[in-house]
Amino acid sequence: MEQTPEYVRIQREGAVVTVTMDNPATMNGMDDEMGPRLSRALESLAHDHETRVVILTGAGGNFSGGGNLKRAAAFIAEHPGQGAGKVFANYLQYVIRVVLAITELPKPLICAVEGASSGAGLAWMAAGDLVVAADDARLVPGFVKVGLVPGAGSTYHFSHLFGPALAAELFYLGDTLSPQRAHELGLVTHLAPHGGALEKARELAEKLAQGPAEALAATKRRLGRAIRTGLAPHLEDERLGVITAADDPEFARRVERFVNKSSSKEK
Repeated sequence: MEQTPEYVRIQREGAVVTVTMDNPATMNGMDDEMGPRLSRALESLAHDHETRVVILTGAGGNFSGGGNLKRAAAFIAEHPGQGAGKVFANYLQYVIRVVLAITELPKPLICAVEGASSGAGLAWMAAGDLVVAADDARLVPGFVKVGLVPGAGSTYHFSHLFGPALAAELFYLGDTLSPQRAHELGLVTHLAPHGGALEKARELAEKLAQGPAEALAATKRRLGRAIRTGLAPHLEDERLGVITAADDPEFARRVERFVNKSSSKEK
């Protein structure tokens, strides 16, 4: 009997909770299945007084491929003459909830990254408090390459992290960012060997879990105020930009090429 995917798994070890995005078939992509489960899981942990630290990771050897582009391409194929704006409008309600859940969580959140992280996955890393990445992870800011506008707070966080010029280069070209370079730039806080990101994240989480919860929450809140005062309206502006871009015929052409290329690699 075929098992129903869980999409999101929650594991508690003392005061540390690991939230695992679990849909390897889509590279843990954000869609109607993953979206509501992931956002609800993170939002609920904000009110869980037993949880001191949260780890966000992905199953199947990848962190997250961002939005489910295969489903968007299928929608375009099934609805000639229409764009995928409706599809992304649906995705984005959950993508934004996850960003806000991460940044407003009154406890540290650590991203443990193996394999690929692109699109919204990369944005969630930027929204997190600490990021542990495997030294062979693939960090891909590939929004523009497929004809989309960067979303999920990525233009906001990247411009703050890297400065406007480097953020522009990363988004315009969409080239893979090595974990080593991301570490130098401050996106990644710790590097780990292949397969070791979650173990390293757990070590850090155990240390943080021994700290004073109220002081950590108050510190995170003030750090957020220092750099994220305009995040909410920026998320809305990005959302509108993504939806408009997804309805452009250029996106339809590019996403078809992307999906066909990805499918040929899987064979």
